[in-house]
Amino acid sequence: MIAAIPSLRHGALVVPRSAEHAYEAAKAYLSRDSVERSLVDRLEHCWGRHFVLKIDDPNDDSFDPATGAIAWDPHSALRTTGGGRQSPALGLATKSTTRSHRRASKRDSAIVPTRYDTEEERRVITGSERHAARTLHESIRHDHEGRCYRVVSPTNR
Repeated sequence: MIAAIPSLRHGALVVPRSAEHAYEAAKAYLSRDSVERSLVDRLEHCWGRHFVLKIDDPNDDSFDPATGAIAWDPHSALRTTGGGRQSPALGLATKSTTRSHRRASKRDSAIVPTRYDTEEERRVITGSERHAARTLHESIRHDHEGRCYRVVSPTNR
């Protein structure tokens, strides 16, 4: 029999107990931005659906709409193509935002510039992520590229 991983509920979001401190730090940091505060609140209070935060392999943040799993590495920051830096917390916000808008993920070359893999990525990066990056004094991305690197906490960059 496989033992269950101890977890805590944040409304509709289940967080592993081992990640509680990292999630709370990221949430407090993101809450300094009004748009991100609203999006985190919407994620935690999503009626009729549940989501699971999974601490994943290094540098592999993603969302699986079929299972509601948000994979996040709280120690993986991003160096943008322009040489700027973004915190793991902002990466969590990006995945949570992508989760809340169920749009097609196929590339449409007529709509999606080659700097983004999908229209949804472009929308999130140039929308809520950009707003939060400005508020939190982080770098703004102009594409979906970048290189990951390790940091001590979810709010470092």
